[in-house]
Amino acid sequence: MHNDHLDFETIQAASDIISAIVESSLQERESVIPLNHERFTFFKKIKDPISISFKNTEVYLKIKLNFIKGKNILEETLQIQKEIKDEIVHLTGLEVKRIDLSIQKIIPAGNSLPER
Repeated sequence: MHNDHLDFETIQAASDIISAIVESSLQERESVIPLNHERFTFFKKIKDPISISFKNTEVYLKIKLNFIKGKNILEETLQIQKEIKDEIVHLTGLEVKRIDLSIQKIIPAGNSLPER
């Protein structure tokens, strides 16, 4: 019997694996400064920098990040998307339908965001 729907435990496990893949991939890149996970600011709730959704056995990702000025953004983002997609498919067997990267800030080279 073929099942095209995922149960809650499978979705939770896949979400954990996918989050780890995304975070690892972004940390390895010199051109990217991943956003910190923050739940609340003084006035409003901030969404996580990684959003994962599932439709049957398909995965959709939205990733927010900061980029270092002077790097080729198109080339880097295409490479990030391919790397993340390949890892997810390899480790989970799920089909990655879409990876949206949203650049929140472009940081001058040599500068970094303060740690929180």
